[in-house]
Amino acid sequence: MKRNQIDAALIGLCGLVTAAGILSSAAGIGKIGVVLLAVALSAAIIITGSLLIGYRRRTQRAVLPAVTVTVICLAVIISVAATHWPLRINYALARDSFEALARRIRTGEQITTPVHVGLFTIRRAEISRNGIVCLWTHPQPNGSTGFVRCQRDYLPFNLWSMVRLDDRWQFISED
Repeated sequence: MKRNQIDAALIGLCGLVTAAGILSSAAGIGKIGVVLLAVALSAAIIITGSLLIGYRRRTQRAVLPAVTVTVICLAVIISVAATHWPLRINYALARDSFEALARRIRTGEQITTPVHVGLFTIRRAEISRNGIVCLWTHPQPNGSTGFVRCQRDYLPFNLWSMVRLDDRWQFISED
């Protein structure tokens, strides 16, 4: 295997690990899940980056590109865990569709699930006993994950995690 192919394979692996973190957040896994995944992915990037840096040193080539790739990938993963920007972007692109679906639910229309809202798959749509529109991406009997339309200061759920998306919508995971 040529030197450039090994470099490309290790850099590509760093990129794939980073993309996995971005896509998992964008797909709507819970806040705690994103943080735990970020820890695991950061470890994978550090190992892969160390292999890349070590290989470039052994072949007596500049290590700065390897360090740069590793630091950028780590920074992206940390930013995903800290701010959930892929989830926020994905939500922002689909916000009008969320509002339209919430209006349909409020008027009493029966929603056939699964339904796609942007890149999200809503598996259950309901109005909670508190009158809150809930669009569950992962409905579970012991605690669902998904989008709820309610005021920021009034979340009558048993929360495991929450990401405030705007003044009306929150992404929550119930305990």
